[in-house]
Amino acid sequence: MSPTVVVDFSPLSTPTRVRGIGRYLQTLALGLSRLEPRAFQGLRVRALLSIGWSGKFHVTDDFTDVLRHAWPENPTQVDRYRWAYARRIGMWSAVRHLDAKLVHLGDPNATPLAMSLFKCKRVVTCHDLIPLQFPSTYLGLRDGFGLVGKQILLRRYRNADHVVAISDATRDEVMRLVGVPAERITRVHNGVDLAGWSPEDPGDDAVRLERHGLRSGRFLVYVGDTDWRKNPEGMMRGLAVARNQGADVDLAFVGRLEPHKVAAIQQQAAREGVHANVRLLGFVSDSDLRALYRTALAHLFVSRSEGFGYTVIEAMASGCPVITTNCGSLAEVAGDAAMLVDPEDPERIGQAIVELERDPSLRSDLAQRGARWAKGFSCEKQASAMLDVFRRLVE
Repeated sequence: MSPTVVVDFSPLSTPTRVRGIGRYLQTLALGLSRLEPRAFQGLRVRALLSIGWSGKFHVTDDFTDVLRHAWPENPTQVDRYRWAYARRIGMWSAVRHLDAKLVHLGDPNATPLAMSLFKCKRVVTCHDLIPLQFPSTYLGLRDGFGLVGKQILLRRYRNADHVVAISDATRDEVMRLVGVPAERITRVHNGVDLAGWSPEDPGDDAVRLERHGLRSGRFLVYVGDTDWRKNPEGMMRGLAVARNQGADVDLAFVGRLEPHKVAAIQQQAAREGVHANVRLLGFVSDSDLRALYRTALAHLFVSRSEGFGYTVIEAMASGCPVITTNCGSLAEVAGDAAMLVDPEDPERIGQAIVELERDPSLRSDLAQRGARWAKGFSCEKQASAMLDVFRRLVE
């Protein structure tokens, strides 16, 4: 009988669903659902949809169930806390009942307790080690001024049977900062739905663009949060430089932001003199985001540090030129298919915007190179690589 592997998708019942880890889990489920049955040879891979601290759980053998499951429409942070408690306490019950030989935790938080009692291996995906890279910024009072938070992170990955790193840069950080040996780490690049992220306009891009009050080819699109490492000030200073050189472009922020973050962005934009040119769109559907990528001058993503950089590949697959960071995982993921800039150099960021705005042939070249490059990051390729990891560990 084939050994059972459980992939935990229960974090999708929390606010994580609309963030990077949520995108990771949904894309992994899509990739697994598209693989031929022979790809699973030697394994019984099951999707865990929900788990409760009392021992109740919901599991399926059909990965399309993950995609159509009735996840909470507006999960709150309270849901996240409940989920963390349930995973720590209740996961052992699912492992025991399913006789699982391996559990994959795509969300590394809330390490389950007592799993070792049932001889179940634990594979944990490391998306980044930002708190360990920048402890003074990301480890504070609630983390025991860094001491508690650091120990939690170290234990999370050191105690895992295997770590999946989503980029070479992240793999190197796991070895350097955590001390996990190379043989216990596998790099599996994130994948995207290449059938969904496409340069082809389905016929309603103009309508979606008008809904957001944007002009085709006259805006930059950024997708994500606005904390320090995302470098929002670098983007707005770069925008100011570009506009001062005559570039008629706006910056569209996509992402669900708390009120204090909205206020901070507005204040920063006002200081740089671009308040009227920074558009905060909030959370948008994937259909709207695809339209934004297809009609934007470029995707601007000059983060100081990322574990991977999903939006770089999504934008490229959509035919959108990319301006991103010249170091770390973003340079790795972008390859030679993007304009690479120093995130601490707003003059260069602004100049890159100007070059794209003035040179149609450069835009066309980057769009074509990006679309070709993105084909190497399919969700099916990611899913197949994950199955290889599972198979090696349960043999």
